[in-house]
Amino acid sequence: MPAIPSTPDPLARAQPRSIVLCVGPGGVGKTTTAATLALQAACRGQKVLVVTIDPSRRLGQALGFENAPAGTELAVDSPAITGTGGSLHALLLDGRVVFDRLVAAYAPSEETAAAIVKNPIYRATTENLGGALEYAAIAQLQLLHAEGRYDLIVLDTPPTANALDFLVAPERIQELVNNPATRLLTGGGRLGSRILGIGNGIVIKTLSTIGGGDFVRDLGEFLRDFSEVLEAYRNRAGDFQELLASPAAGVILTTSASPFSVREAVHFLGVLRGRGLRVDGVILNRVLPPFAPLPALELLRPPLARQLGDQADAALERIVAAYAGLRAEGEHSLAAVRVIHEAYADLPIWALPRQEPPPTALSDLHALGGQFVEMRT
Repeated sequence: MPAIPSTPDPLARAQPRSIVLCVGPGGVGKTTTAATLALQAACRGQKVLVVTIDPSRRLGQALGFENAPAGTELAVDSPAITGTGGSLHALLLDGRVVFDRLVAAYAPSEETAAAIVKNPIYRATTENLGGALEYAAIAQLQLLHAEGRYDLIVLDTPPTANALDFLVAPERIQELVNNPATRLLTGGGRLGSRILGIGNGIVIKTLSTIGGGDFVRDLGEFLRDFSEVLEAYRNRAGDFQELLASPAAGVILTTSASPFSVREAVHFLGVLRGRGLRVDGVILNRVLPPFAPLPALELLRPPLARQLGDQADAALERIVAAYAGLRAEGEHSLAAVRVIHEAYADLPIWALPRQEPPPTALSDLHALGGQFVEMRT
């Protein structure tokens, strides 16, 4: 299973995209590979924004997030980009900031937007809503793409455990707005007002008993005002689904070579293609190469005995066990390529070697970007 050395990174080989979704299991270095791909694209002269969710502390420092206000697009300065005509900005996704921007974009007036963001029901909903980060990522990507300020937006999506929530978020927004219960409560204004407006009906009495009069007032105002935002966003949700399935958007899946991660990756590749998304390739991250067998133990024992005396046998046992583990990891890498290729023979597969310590500086990311190796079966 030969490798092709010195190949460009996956985005350089893929069709031109304006959006790239980086997906994959948690804990496989997906955020690092997303930042690496974004940096390499900037070095090729593109204006790039990488949107990330939960970088490691050191990687966050390298991208400039440490002392920046939440939701700020930060210029990332790297000598590797200087003189290329490209640029790199980084954005740490903040759900609250995104929802506020969403309200500002879709509310019918500035007064309505201000009333919504001050409403305690709105704050509680956006901070505790299940899947809030996925909704925020969709909204952020949609707003940024519409602005057209970047040639390429690289989005580090939630891990695959939550990635399906990310992909179906536009559909759920449409379902929410079209849900009869939602329309009853917000319901063309008049019906919702009769249910939640001032009155002595059973609904009002019950809600007042549970939450108090202020709660009922806040809920009524929130539903009245926010329904218009939801309706406007619903109209855009279908557009976003079309965008994800268009040639403008591509997907890069990052995984480790562990059997569990590979099985999860193969399953998710089927989900992605089933939804009409264009998958540009798979990155096997933190791989080890195949290792040759150890030399005969009788060749190792004498030098160890000279150095360690009667502790040589115990040391040799530890060496043999550790080396066996490394060989097994190397075999996992080869097996991972075979499994993915058997399921999706048309997909390019790249390997990135394990880095010790993990990349934490822009110079590390730039160096890592030169180590992509395309695998062939």
